[in-house]
Amino acid sequence: MIQIYRLAVIALIAWLIRDHHTRLRVQGDRPITAHEVRDFLPETHKLKPDPGPRAGLIAFDKAGNRIGYAARTMPHSKQIIGYSGPTDGLIVLDSDDKVLGVKIRHSYDTPSHVEDVRLELLFMESWNGRTWDEIAAITDLAKEEIWAVSGATRTSEALAESISYRMRVGTENSNRSSVFGFRWQDAVLILVLIGGCVFAFAKSEKIQRWRLAFSIGSVGIFGILLGDLLAQSLLIGWAESGIPWRTTPGLVLFAAAMFVIPWITRQPVYCQFICPHGILQRWMMKLRPQKWRVRLGEDRKWVARLIPVFLLGLVALVTFFQLPIDLAGIEPFDAWLIRSAGLATILIFTVGLLVSFFIPMAYCKYGCPTGLLLEFVRRRSGPGEFGVRDWTGLVFLIVALGLHILLK
Repeated sequence: MIQIYRLAVIALIAWLIRDHHTRLRVQGDRPITAHEVRDFLPETHKLKPDPGPRAGLIAFDKAGNRIGYAARTMPHSKQIIGYSGPTDGLIVLDSDDKVLGVKIRHSYDTPSHVEDVRLELLFMESWNGRTWDEIAAITDLAKEEIWAVSGATRTSEALAESISYRMRVGTENSNRSSVFGFRWQDAVLILVLIGGCVFAFAKSEKIQRWRLAFSIGSVGIFGILLGDLLAQSLLIGWAESGIPWRTTPGLVLFAAAMFVIPWITRQPVYCQFICPHGILQRWMMKLRPQKWRVRLGEDRKWVARLIPVFLLGLVALVTFFQLPIDLAGIEPFDAWLIRSAGLATILIFTVGLLVSFFIPMAYCKYGCPTGLLLEFVRRRSGPGEFGVRDWTGLVFLIVALGLHILLK
């Protein structure tokens, strides 16, 4: 039962992050209200953010039936400028995906021009009855008999372009998300996964003789060539934007297995057998003279173990408050992609390995937030008691729930 609880904690926090990010992505700084949508769809009772590629709002009536859809042009169309700024437009569609109406919510353009466009019904109603895909396909306004407003030509054209562009982005995202691709990198990741499992569960000496060769391959191929190491930046990105199982199925399968296998079997396959950063630390531990080893007292170990907990707390704050901090910079794993690695991640990579030279597996034990997540879900031998890590997980869940409600 305790194992289900641990997995549920991770899943619930991921859902809270996903829902929060979806709300930010769809609603932005000027959330659409049900009252606005009722101007065109009177039965609207509540709106729910759509996590799908269209990134709009699903409209429901009091009975909970889906009755329509709403979308705003901002921030997708913020680069489309009228005379003096972009315009945020609202598009409301019925259950058949046909436009019921369009209105201007807010504009940075010249106020008198905006008012002229708002009052020109011939222009504002020219979208009615058209489907999402039909509007997305518009490239020539005149050909579709959508005429600019006299005296506010640029403002009306910018709004029209914003509406068409907004619909086109949604359509392109839908088409992109439906494409399934299996790359050679996916095949390599699956082979690495299989290899890690073989060395984790096969106790035969004949097989274990090849572990060094597998470790070298993991460092060279998985680490240096692919660079697809599990990291907070990757996991949070998936929690926010969805799991890309169509475009990177191998990576998704690999990441899922790294959580599920230790959850079921107690075997830390990723940290123990696959992670290139962990492998480097083990090699350094074997090469280091024994007299150079630094032993931490129990009091220092206790303090050091709080570091990854603190980092996970930082990840939560950055994620919910959208702070301008690159999560790749709090772990060393992006340093394996040397061409794109930032200074912070290179520094952590270097310092972490130097410390690990004197304190065995220092980064894995006292610095890795991703490793802490994998350890959290790992099954332990003996009775499943509610321990310190379970209370810590509960605290994180409560904090995530609190932030989700606070920032709603």
